[in-house]
Amino acid sequence: MKINNSSLHVSIGLFIIIGLGCTAYLAMTLANTTFFAGDAYVIKAKFTSVNGLRAGSNVEISGVPVGKVSDISLDQTLYQAVITMSIQNTVGIPVDSTAAIKTSGLIGDKYVSIIPGGDDTLLKADEILLDTQAALDIEEMISKYVFGSVEK
Repeated sequence: MKINNSSLHVSIGLFIIIGLGCTAYLAMTLANTTFFAGDAYVIKAKFTSVNGLRAGSNVEISGVPVGKVSDISLDQTLYQAVITMSIQNTVGIPVDSTAAIKTSGLIGDKYVSIIPGGDDTLLKADEILLDTQAALDIEEMISKYVFGSVEK
């Protein structure tokens, strides 16, 4: 059986292109990034502590992902962490909502959970979510339990 040389080259080329496409998709998925992020708006929130949270972490409402943490910086005047979140345009967040840093599972990844408020007014792009709850420090709680309280 004789195989045509050009059909062999075409099939090898297609195999390589499909493999590169799958590799690129996997890399983008693992890096929590996307090329098509134009359908989102940005809001910010200030926290006293964001232990373990990082850029690329999920932003969820009722357990449903609605955005990503795009940046974490430090407010130099108040020494608070400022989280910048990219939220899908289809999701409106009331101005009286609460943002809390939660952990998925006992030692899982940190994410931002937004508990919607009851106000009809929605946050606009680049506005700040005022009501926040800092991350719970598990190590500190365990050390207090194991070693007891300093006050007696």
